[in-house]
Amino acid sequence: MHFIDLEAARSHEGPVMFVATVLPSPWSEAAKGVFYVKKIDVALVRYRSADAEMVKASGADNVPVLHCKGEPRRTGWAEILTFAERSGGVALLPEAATDRSRLFGVGHEIAGEDGLAHSSRLLMIHGGFATDGAEGFPVPVAKFLAPKYGYSASRVSYAKQRIFDVLGLLHRMLEKSHAEGCAYLLGDRLSALDIYSATFLTPIAGVTVEECPGMMPQLRPAFAYLNKEIGSSLTDLLKAHRRMIFERHLTLPIEL
Repeated sequence: MHFIDLEAARSHEGPVMFVATVLPSPWSEAAKGVFYVKKIDVALVRYRSADAEMVKASGADNVPVLHCKGEPRRTGWAEILTFAERSGGVALLPEAATDRSRLFGVGHEIAGEDGLAHSSRLLMIHGGFATDGAEGFPVPVAKFLAPKYGYSASRVSYAKQRIFDVLGLLHRMLEKSHAEGCAYLLGDRLSALDIYSATFLTPIAGVTVEECPGMMPQLRPAFAYLNKEIGSSLTDLLKAHRRMIFERHLTLPIEL
């Protein structure tokens, strides 16, 4: 993968993906991770929501957005993953329909609406509002994100419970897999679910400046607030699995 500017993206012949650039957004990082592991060449464009031309070119007001000539624009995590799987490289989806349905089902719990990351965003938005920006997202960022994620203070308790539920689910899956002598969530080989779990745990686990030097400093308190609120539910088993996936299959530092 390599980064290109918007002008180069307009004439690029291969796949182009617009990705987050101010923080390691799990949706962008998971998609980047999938293409990296599969060794599929994708040109990356650093998305800037304040750039009207950028928004127009991407065709969406969120990222990641995947463009491939002759095909529809893709913004959903499952659609991007399916495109990547079809494009070749090491298989990251199971062959058996039952296992595939499990991957996409748990994947939705991680990446879908009301899932792990969506609920985490609600919590970080709430932190910004509740502390006037001292914790969580800065207030201007919280105001920008609130309508995108359907924020209301009444949803915070439910969002926390959803986070606890998904973390518990992933922990139990790892326990079962380890008991069977396997290292990964779905058995003895890496799947997309491992990449999604590792990258989507980043906001909770947090990242140092060395691990992600490009993260906007003003946004680091959001991850710190999330860790303070629900980090105790991130078990040692989940932390170790995330660390193993990054060390064996992904890259550090995270490049934005």
